[in-house]
Amino acid sequence: MDASVCAQTILVEITDVRSSNGHLLLGIYTNNKDYQNRDAVMKQTVLKTKMIAGKVTATIVGLGPGVYGIALLDDEDWDRKMRYKYLFPQEGFAFSNYFHQGYSKPQFEDFKFILGKEDKKVIMKCKYL
Repeated sequence: MDASVCAQTILVEITDVRSSNGHLLLGIYTNNKDYQNRDAVMKQTVLKTKMIAGKVTATIVGLGPGVYGIALLDDEDWDRKMRYKYLFPQEGFAFSNYFHQGYSKPQFEDFKFILGKEDKKVIMKCKYL
């Protein structure tokens, strides 16, 4: 099999990041069950050192063609988990090509995309409550 078909690149553009504190944690999922169980097929940490005007760009490599969804946590306090106050998230979050409007957790179907034989660009707009 052609190696170019096996491993594609996803360019992730993360916008509206509110501060340079901490780092960004990406979880890549292939279905709703794994997303709900936080069982990512791949995890990636993105440093904010090259952030310009609230925008950070990351590259994900090594995924084959298929259905994926990316969830992001803006881990401002470096503890690798979402901080809550009165059940509301205190750190930012984002999803691939989807800006979450409600208070309940989105479903995988809301932010999934198809990675085919060509590289993909994904936009993730951070939300803070």
